[in-house]
Amino acid sequence: MRARALWVVLLCAAAAHAARILAVLPTNTKSHHAMYGRIIEALAKRDHHLTIITHFPMRNPPANVEEISLAGTIPEIVNNLTSQQNSFKPAFVRNLETIMKECVHSCDVVSRTPAVKALINSTRTFDLVIVEVFGTECFLPLGERFQAPVVGLLSSVPLPWVNDQLGNPDGTTYIPSYMVGYGQRMNLWERFTNTFAVILAKFLYKYKSQVPSQVIADRLFGTDTKLDLLAQNYSLVLSNSHFSINEVRPLVPAMVEVGGLHLDNTQKLPAKLKRLLDQSNDGFIYWSFGSMSRIETMPSHKLSQIFSAISGLPQTVLIKMNPANLPGNLTVPENVYTMDWIPQYKTLCHPNIKLFISHGGLLGTQEAVACGVPMLTIPLYADQALNGRAMSDRGVARTLSFDESGADAWREALRDLLNDARYKENALKLRDKFLDRPMPPLETGVYWIEYILRHKGASHLRSPALDLSTTQYLLLDVALLSIAITAMTIYILHKLFRYLCTRCVRWWPKEKVVFEKRFFRRNISLFHCFLWIYKIKTN
Repeated sequence: MRARALWVVLLCAAAAHAARILAVLPTNTKSHHAMYGRIIEALAKRDHHLTIITHFPMRNPPANVEEISLAGTIPEIVNNLTSQQNSFKPAFVRNLETIMKECVHSCDVVSRTPAVKALINSTRTFDLVIVEVFGTECFLPLGERFQAPVVGLLSSVPLPWVNDQLGNPDGTTYIPSYMVGYGQRMNLWERFTNTFAVILAKFLYKYKSQVPSQVIADRLFGTDTKLDLLAQNYSLVLSNSHFSINEVRPLVPAMVEVGGLHLDNTQKLPAKLKRLLDQSNDGFIYWSFGSMSRIETMPSHKLSQIFSAISGLPQTVLIKMNPANLPGNLTVPENVYTMDWIPQYKTLCHPNIKLFISHGGLLGTQEAVACGVPMLTIPLYADQALNGRAMSDRGVARTLSFDESGADAWREALRDLLNDARYKENALKLRDKFLDRPMPPLETGVYWIEYILRHKGASHLRSPALDLSTTQYLLLDVALLSIAITAMTIYILHKLFRYLCTRCVRWWPKEKVVFEKRFFRRNISLFHCFLWIYKIKTN
């Protein structure tokens, strides 16, 4: 889930073997921190010197890591599942507006931090700027300020406005939009809706994000910086996607897929949890709605129906929640085991896990795929419907609506997923496709970051499409020229043929004309059609 954009700004100083890196993480989204934190740790292990501005300071940072804590400056982001949205706006519009508002707010909070202002006004020099690409661009001027190329980290599939910034094709006929839960094979109405959603998303981004972000950038860097122009100068964007589980799409060289970058094989299971999983005879079902959606805040009647459905299962259901926060009228089934914190990736890869019940967040989806576990997804927000549909299309998941699913729907879906062996078989096949790569995603990400450093911005990766106007990019000028040439050619041929026909008929013998008229009196020939069109009158 993405209730608030996680900004990552990495500034890398020029050095023979190592770079100085500044990481600015001004929002407190734990899932995003898990992903970008892996990049930071990997760069630190490669002897780069890092200064990190973050809500999640390390407990024991290494000697080459310096931290500036933002803890407490922004309240903890928690999505209460009991909240209701009363609006005529479509859900994807509300989601986009909320995300952009929160991203701009995060940017504003960090921009007012004295340490950040001091950095911007300092005399330090840097080689590379890395920013998170998502809901705002207010830190893009750092690249211009330090005369350094910019690399972006994107925690989702490529977004509509990011495609514009890189010159990457939208492909709305077969690539579903971030906020629309369609598959890649859409009917006419879905293609129409998808195209409209992409256009609307770009419009909202311009006026809900770029305009207020420009105000913040002007305050920090002066009025000479234009975010829409700077956004077209990314040297590289690392996208948290992969063609095996997300959409097959064309990518310019400046966009590299690193889906699964956050997967951490060093995770350890707590001894009590490991013993519980090891001793399970019928297996486990794991249920989590991520770090931001608390299951215990679901409406009590909805949660009661779900508890009723899972109480009859032979499997133990491991749920990430705090039962102390449940309403007093709810009774937790005997086969339910709850924990406040669970090492998700290690848990999903345990051989006794039979099913993952998820909200469809991208990071959790990637972990389940990497472990070969079937899924039941209940999309709540943002791209979760898109991820759930992608998994359903690949035969590894079932999807239920949060509003419409009741006890009977849950029972039927759980029975199908647990008893039909095809879901597990498809999950194992998808795991092999997802993990089969030349390099692990974390190594790929670090390689391309250092590639930009080695090649001083690697301007050769930039798409020439960024230098074209909209008219040129959409070939509207070519279409207009083609129409003009075609019209002129038809006009010239029309005049020429009329002239030649008129001149030639004058020399025909009168008897032949009479013969032709008698012969074709009851037959319409192509010749007569031409005579009628050009109204040729013989002598």
